[in-house]
Amino acid sequence: MWDITAGGHVLAGEFGYEAVIREIKEELGIELDKNEITFLGSAISKQEKSGIINNHFNEYYIAKKDIDETKLKIQEEEVSEIKWISKEEIIKKIRNNYNGITNKEGCWEYLIRYYEWSETR
Repeated sequence: MWDITAGGHVLAGEFGYEAVIREIKEELGIELDKNEITFLGSAISKQEKSGIINNHFNEYYIAKKDIDETKLKIQEEEVSEIKWISKEEIIKKIRNNYNGITNKEGCWEYLIRYYEWSETR
């Protein structure tokens, strides 16, 4: 199952955008600064597994940066593989019942809204 998110938990005293910058560097080796990310929105989610309930407050960001894919440094414990797909392909997967991607409705809907908004600018 493919996912286009890099993520993790916000550390004590850390802002959401700071966690994004840290997690992207840890998982992919990409250096970002706060001017290269845009806040898309937030949502609350609840996960139950083995009788344990986890409540989450999720923030969604998008990063816009030219990168050389050959220079990515993958954190193998978190990322098994990387692949470039086009904006059109990800929108098609989202609209086709998340075909081949993780079912994270909130983040995908914010991504589509971002794409629609950016086309009007």
